[in-house]
Amino acid sequence: MQAAPTLPNGNTAWASLYAHELTEIIKRQAHRQPRNTQTHLGPSEIGAECDRQIVGKLAGEPVTNHVPDPWPSIVGTAVHAWLAEKFGLENRLNGLAIPRWLTEQRVSPHPSYPGTADLYDTAYRAVVDWKVLAPTSLAKVRRPEGPPVRYQIQLLLYALGYRNLGLPVDRVVLAALPRTEPSLDGMYVWEHQYSATDDVVIEAVLGKTAIRRQIADEVLARRIPITAVPITPGDDSCYWCPFYRPQAAREPKETRGPGCPGHSLPN
Repeated sequence: MQAAPTLPNGNTAWASLYAHELTEIIKRQAHRQPRNTQTHLGPSEIGAECDRQIVGKLAGEPVTNHVPDPWPSIVGTAVHAWLAEKFGLENRLNGLAIPRWLTEQRVSPHPSYPGTADLYDTAYRAVVDWKVLAPTSLAKVRRPEGPPVRYQIQLLLYALGYRNLGLPVDRVVLAALPRTEPSLDGMYVWEHQYSATDDVVIEAVLGKTAIRRQIADEVLARRIPITAVPITPGDDSCYWCPFYRPQAAREPKETRGPGCPGHSLPN
């Protein structure tokens, strides 16, 4: 049998071109998902370290980042939908008069920043957030200091949202699932017992967000340019920021186009 020719994405020229067409459709539809087109700020974003990223979102800056491949997000969305359905079925399987698991609950830690929380466990009064992560991101969750601050803030905001619904919260839980491993053996669970100190943290975060909103209003009124908002150094947050455009780092400041060059330049 003759060996198939070596092509980037298929065993024939037609197959390779067809793979490209299918890929473009998947990417186009991924970018049209509500999560990717929403303009309001949600709990998953509020804890972002970079001021310009949050101000840009609040000010409705145009999205310029077309670097990240949407496939990890597609996989994550599909896994979240599967988990929501199956944990709902788990309630019926156990035949409990009061469901143990509350899935995909709309919560509002603040009137301006509602969101949808993944899971609430009534048995342990725990807020659970799923993350479907590649090895590098999974390693960050395993650090002694815990997962990235952005994830922790997201959990605390969800906890406040559930408490606003009248549901008590004793702990918050990040359940990190291995996206690229062949089994669930690589799952890692990080938990934090909720305390009054967390109320102070949330208050500070919402206060900082209020300041960022005021700056966004100044940007919208064209009293200050978005480039005047500081770029706050982070780890790899630039890569996922909707306003990242690495080409800007190679453009003269006077004629630079839209988007943020990231940490390559001071502004």
